[in-house]
Amino acid sequence: RKSLGSDVTLSYNMKNIMGNREQGESMDSVMKNITVEMADSLKNLNYVESYNYTVSVSVSSDDIDPVSMQEEEDTVTFSNKNGFGGFGGGNMEMPKYMDQNDFTVSGNTTMANLSDFVDENYVLTSGRLLNEDDEETKNCVIESSLASDNELVVGDTFEVIATHEDDDEVTVTLTVVGIYEIETSDEMGNMMSMSNRQNPMNTIYTSLNVAQTLNDSTTNITSATYYLDDPDHIEAFKELAESETDIDFETYTLDANDQIYQRSISSLENMESFATMFLIVVI
Repeated sequence: RKSLGSDVTLSYNMKNIMGNREQGESMDSVMKNITVEMADSLKNLNYVESYNYTVSVSVSSDDIDPVSMQEEEDTVTFSNKNGFGGFGGGNMEMPKYMDQNDFTVSGNTTMANLSDFVDENYVLTSGRLLNEDDEETKNCVIESSLASDNELVVGDTFEVIATHEDDDEVTVTLTVVGIYEIETSDEMGNMMSMSNRQNPMNTIYTSLNVAQTLNDSTTNITSATYYLDDPDHIEAFKELAESETDIDFETYTLDANDQIYQRSISSLENMESFATMFLIVVI
């Protein structure tokens, strides 16, 4: 049972947010940031064995080129079927300069528990993954196609640039310490409709500190994931979170990644019952 996964992610309660949104109101105006203080209030609760905070930042680079799935065009077209942001539905074209961030920096507390690597959808081919000891470094892990296209190997460096609303730029020089390869065909098939920064080949993994520097915020994070000692404790952890913290669970929610556990629980209970009965018969 314990091997079937027991991670719970602090994220936005989209159902409530959509219900409280005024007609035509943009999503970013009603969504509040997840803060480090909020995430820290959960990490020391009972049942938590480890945790990971994530910050995602869109960046550009003058040193490396992205792995592109489509020919470059002067405009970018995206679907706006639901009319988010106050715009009407339909496909909209945005000037190319609005989509200049070709990469996504994913800053994490540690890469040890990231599901794609644990499930071997992503396989390390050179170097190592990042851990808690990399927090004060500017080390990074990149995908093999991005590495080969730019002739990067472990030990090489390159710069990434984050541009903020006031046009201020933050530049960080990263050092490659690991290279991984995407193994799953499903992941590869979905890339054709993605922009460069959505393409997982253009994701650059760094420490949380690097991503916060690029994001120009040490207080906000994108998400927080908690790894529990047993999937059987997920509901107890949620109840504890509601009673022991000040988090507004009308705005936020704890999503459990326990689908495999839920599908297997009936078989596990039958096996436990059979084993108990067998033991009694033997005795």
